[in-house]
Amino acid sequence: ISDLARAVVRLGTAQTQAGIDDSDTPLLGEIFLEMWKLSGRRDDLLRSLDSFERSFRSRQSRPAGINAAVLSRLAGDVQRARALADEVRRLCRSDDDTADDRERFERATTEGEALLILDDPAAAQAAYGRALAIANRPYAWVVQTIQRLRLLCDGGVAVPDELFRQLKPPTVLVFGGQPLDAPGATESYFPPAIEAAVRAGIDQLGADIGYCSASCGSDILFIEAMIERGAEVHVWLPFAREDFVRARVAYGGPRWERRFRNALKLASTVSFATEEPYLGHDVLLRFNNQLIEGMARLRADFLCTEPRLMLVLDYLAAAEAGTAADFMDHWPDMSRLKLIDLDDLRSAHEAPPAPPPPTVVPPLPRSEPQREIRSLMFADMVGFSKLTDRDLPALWTFLAETRRFTEGFNPGLLESWGDALYVSFTRARDILRYAFGLQQAFRMLDPAAFGLPRRMQLRTALHAGPVYEGTHPLTGRSMFYGSHVSRAARLEPVTVSGEIYATHQFVALLTTEERAEMHAAQATGMPYQDWYACDYLGIMSLAKGYGTQPVYHLRATASY
Repeated sequence: ISDLARAVVRLGTAQTQAGIDDSDTPLLGEIFLEMWKLSGRRDDLLRSLDSFERSFRSRQSRPAGINAAVLSRLAGDVQRARALADEVRRLCRSDDDTADDRERFERATTEGEALLILDDPAAAQAAYGRALAIANRPYAWVVQTIQRLRLLCDGGVAVPDELFRQLKPPTVLVFGGQPLDAPGATESYFPPAIEAAVRAGIDQLGADIGYCSASCGSDILFIEAMIERGAEVHVWLPFAREDFVRARVAYGGPRWERRFRNALKLASTVSFATEEPYLGHDVLLRFNNQLIEGMARLRADFLCTEPRLMLVLDYLAAAEAGTAADFMDHWPDMSRLKLIDLDDLRSAHEAPPAPPPPTVVPPLPRSEPQREIRSLMFADMVGFSKLTDRDLPALWTFLAETRRFTEGFNPGLLESWGDALYVSFTRARDILRYAFGLQQAFRMLDPAAFGLPRRMQLRTALHAGPVYEGTHPLTGRSMFYGSHVSRAARLEPVTVSGEIYATHQFVALLTTEERAEMHAAQATGMPYQDWYACDYLGIMSLAKGYGTQPVYHLRATASY
């Protein structure tokens, strides 16, 4: 996206200065290709094809040529696709051998695509084999190649299954583990004596990308193993860092605390389910596991793969919120689960002399009332301030009609004041369906039919996090309150009119819930259809100086 933005600036500058014709540049081809992927409009596909072919004719560019060939096939013009592919194939073979690894990889995969379009799968596999023989290749190159092959499949090109097996995407691993035994524990599950054995089991994983928390014991061992392998590791903490140290690390002693701080310093990223205190609310641990799973699944989807769950587990350990056993109970696909059994490791281990007793850390106090995880929505009617008193009765009639688009949904809370709407649901997928229903109502209903002078739009923000539930002391009405309500409210003002933005906490929770629904449908033979898409927008500044936040754009793709 950044490259595309810079190219747009260069194109505009060049046109202004020299009056160039942009018809022979691949830039418009890239723009219309992305538009076609989002819209599915044939006009966008044909405009992209035309731009790439013009660029190929004027520049003899391999990338432009193969794009034109692939898009011709997607447009149903097989003869044109084959002619272009044959020209690209000859260009690939005429190049010299002085190129760097990236150039050689691109040339080999381009030739492979051309040969597939020319119905020569054996030669294509040989070309892809030359690409995979390049040792120093980032997995991003392989993922891009897989995506290109899937595009060819969409165009009706026969792609051998063996190619997909050869182009192995990176391994994404979700990790959860039993923490080190706490001082005074009545049962022993992970005694310090088996640390080396647990680490040896973790070392056999071979993951490229890992997602985990950082409790004393299994989690830190996993982070250290990933860092030593030069792999990516993304750490999620369920609450404020120093509270996490006191609750989940410090009892192991200064050695484990040093390892924790060093692990977080070297991890690829460190994120928080909430940066608020722990307060003894174990629901935050389960919420953190859901976010770990959701973010891993989002990353795996982008990399054309499926994540696996790896647990260091004792079957007799309690399945309390946020434990390894709890993680396993909520994992939807048991075929993608691997276990390191602590009971087996303890049985095989001869205990050395007892180590010095670990540091005794008093437990953090438990605060009441307990917080609960809720999905939150704030929406604002854009254009409300321009309405006059004459228009307001018509607006309420309009809003009454929108209710039929959200029938069947029962929010845990629904509040409105002025042009604002505040909604809470227990499940992320339910609140998104509710938001889509409102969005559809505002798009489909004709404002003139209600006497409104202009079309209204909703600006909608979604977030998920721990909140308190209670009764307002002045009004006697139910309410949810806490810092995460404020965070949801601060995202709404920076949302584009008519669109739905969401925090990464919400999208991760939504992804976890939706994947569980998909697996449940598949297990019972019921049909399942994707009904939404999310596009990452980047790190955005929230309103009123509320800090920054990774933000996604959510859109409906099917009936919901």
